[in-house]
Amino acid sequence: MPKVLLDNGMVEETITKTMPRYVGFERYCEWACEDITNDFTGNNKIWITPREREGFKGVYDTKEDWEPECMSVEKDIESFQKYLDETYGEGKYEAYALGAYIHSAVSFAFNKGDDTRCRWDSGTCGFVGINKEMNYDLNTLASSISDAWNGWVEEIGVYDNYNEEIVDSIYSTESVKDINEFKDRMKKEYGVEEYKSEN
Repeated sequence: MPKVLLDNGMVEETITKTMPRYVGFERYCEWACEDITNDFTGNNKIWITPREREGFKGVYDTKEDWEPECMSVEKDIESFQKYLDETYGEGKYEAYALGAYIHSAVSFAFNKGDDTRCRWDSGTCGFVGINKEMNYDLNTLASSISDAWNGWVEEIGVYDNYNEEIVDSIYSTESVKDINEFKDRMKKEYGVEEYKSEN
């Protein structure tokens, strides 16, 4: 190991460290949660119940000028669909009830009726006009916004130790197929087989 005698009488020793150029990583990613939330609210029309307890209103509400009639969830979906067609153009958005199952964490769902996953801990917390042009898989979208709300989104990626930059990455909210294809590509292109958790 190279040593240099400094003017102040101290000795500086340089230690050489060898590491692979490309390494895989997994880490919770706050800004990914924000990106998913912003994508959801930016592409869809959302009305959230004004009940403040859960805190969904201010985060997911796109401040639609509509109010449910509260006769039934199905009637409110019809009413919201009419509002969406009149306000944004017929057929651009499809209305759903936004269900929330709340029990230590939150799980969202898009329904054509009330959320009945649990008679004590789930119900309708709002209404959503899903943008048809986005071609969402609704189960994947519900899972993504649930993970974003709970702070469970991970970035899975490859880091270049030589250039000190991320080569490529994907969010854990993508489909299992997409994540596996990403990892296969990273293995072929960069020789990365393992992904170390940084959390």
